[in-house]
Amino acid sequence: MDAVLRVRHLSDRACSEGGVLLAVSIDIANAFNTIPWSTIVESLRFHRVPPSLRTLIEDYLSGRNVVFPERRGWGRKAVSCGVPQGSVLGPLLWDIGFDWVLRGASLRGVDVVCYADDTLVTARGADYRAAAILATAAVSTVVSRIRRLGLEVALRKSEAVCFHPVRRGPPPGANLIVGGVSIAVQPKLKYLGLVLDSRWRFDHHFGELVPKLLGMAGALARLLPNVGGCSAGVRRLYLGVVRSMALYGAPVWSPALSARNAALLLRAQRVLAVRVIRGYRTISREVACALAGSLPWDLEAEVAAAVYRRRTQSLSRGRTPGPSAVGRWRRAARHLAYAKWRERLLEELGQTSVTRRRTLEALVPVLEAWSDRRHGVLSFHLTQVLSGHGCFGRYLWKVCRREPHPGCHQCGHPDDDAQHALEACPRWERSRRDLIAVLGRDLSLRAVVARMLEDRNSWEAMTRFCDLVMAFREAEEREREWDPSSASQRRRRSGRHGREAPVHLP
Repeated sequence: MDAVLRVRHLSDRACSEGGVLLAVSIDIANAFNTIPWSTIVESLRFHRVPPSLRTLIEDYLSGRNVVFPERRGWGRKAVSCGVPQGSVLGPLLWDIGFDWVLRGASLRGVDVVCYADDTLVTARGADYRAAAILATAAVSTVVSRIRRLGLEVALRKSEAVCFHPVRRGPPPGANLIVGGVSIAVQPKLKYLGLVLDSRWRFDHHFGELVPKLLGMAGALARLLPNVGGCSAGVRRLYLGVVRSMALYGAPVWSPALSARNAALLLRAQRVLAVRVIRGYRTISREVACALAGSLPWDLEAEVAAAVYRRRTQSLSRGRTPGPSAVGRWRRAARHLAYAKWRERLLEELGQTSVTRRRTLEALVPVLEAWSDRRHGVLSFHLTQVLSGHGCFGRYLWKVCRREPHPGCHQCGHPDDDAQHALEACPRWERSRRDLIAVLGRDLSLRAVVARMLEDRNSWEAMTRFCDLVMAFREAEEREREWDPSSASQRRRRSGRHGREAPVHLP
């Protein structure tokens, strides 16, 4: 990300002076496979690499062949260019050979930023016209030097963007003419996997990223049924795969993340968080992420940015941080992020439903310990009791419209929710005695969660209780569902189902 942050620094400097920065990306066709060996050898001689080492590298490169299948056997073709890809030496040889291009950017106000073969030419000017004249000359120079190395530039694939203050942007239809090819100045430019816009808001970046995340999350979610399927470790692995895609370039875009883009980012997180905890799709994002122990991705981005910033500061002082230092910085940043997450959830408690509030009030005090626990996995039935979204009279009546009232069919209590099943319903008194023997007499969800975190026996006792109770409840709910005299069956026959019932029965 150093290259992108360098461009950000140059654009901020230009805009602070009231000017503009014009950036042009140059596409090099098949760069790594076409750089001549003679260019690499000459660069080694220019940098005064010892003759013995030069001879060793020349021998390493020479005598290479490409073997390919033909109709009558195997064909062979000698190779005289390209760096060996996949080797440790390949990137270094490319950097040495391409360094001559960077040494040619000598115009005042011009910078050439490179990462491997991704080359970006920036030109700073007092206004767009001055920047465009300078950028045209600089791009022509860089393209000429690239071609003199023996590489080919695809100018028609090149892109340009103008970073500017308010009301100082380029005129409509602005373009640059380089080598007879017109390069349009667009409102965005893709560089190193990030879509950069003229105001560094990253709306275009998230506009392209979020559909990919949702597609990936949806594809993985289909592999994760609530009952059976992959283990908890695999589910967290899938969540981490999508998270790594989402957080790419976080040190660059995190400081400029808007509320709208953060909400888009968290949509994909919710899809997989629900699958990680084996929950119903009606569970809110806040509860799903809390139960999954998944720090919201906008806060994860702040952690990545904070660690990157500390590492850059250390390197600027001439000190290379070791793994222990980086780990210490990461733990401190995550601790701060969990504090922010806790404050965010506390603010939402007063504006949320009773069911959601019950779960969050239990998890918020132990949020970091719940996420970092070393024992216990969430089963389908345990998640129902913790979240309140499951085979309970209140949920089936209010959310699914599958029951005529929110009362308990076992004991007749007028409000059958998860807490009633956990600590009050007399039908489960015998199983509850076994649970109390392990957890204690306080069966409020906050106390139960605290005890589950203390040891594995408490977690397993709670899991056994939930599996027993919810299995009976689900079986009885299925019987009521298919009872001809039940209200749900009458609605089924009449075609009035209300909203789709998101109940996943084992």
